[in-house]
Amino acid sequence: MRHSRTPFSQRKPNRRGFSLTEMMIVILVIGIMATISAPPMFRYIQSNRLQTDTDRMMADLQYARSLSVARGDILRFQATPAGYTLFNPNTGDMIRQHNFDHGLALDNDAIVDFFPWGMADAAVLNLSNSTGANQINVMPTGIVEVHR
Repeated sequence: MRHSRTPFSQRKPNRRGFSLTEMMIVILVIGIMATISAPPMFRYIQSNRLQTDTDRMMADLQYARSLSVARGDILRFQATPAGYTLFNPNTGDMIRQHNFDHGLALDNDAIVDFFPWGMADAAVLNLSNSTGANQINVMPTGIVEVHR
């Protein structure tokens, strides 16, 4: 029994893989999927930023009330369209500061004083961006509510 051997140079290489056409079709399909999914993803990100900053502002307002009661001092929450600060108006000590990013803004300036007995100046703060607006209400009792 004799085996015929083909010289190495005459063998056909065993090629397995993707052709250029197949790769281009895959890239085209991925590009179409990215084009379709990008706008909803950007809206979701903007909506999430609005919700996150609303929750942060609400938490800082609640913190201001509890800190005012704990310290026995009046604390002032001063908001502008660009951001807000929490400070002691008697001493000038800065407690918190936050600037809005990514197109977020308040519709007007507001000052809310929190008193040591738990009460506060009533205020309505509207935080908005391109996806919508959230309303934060500070009640005279010092309770903070969010309306989405």
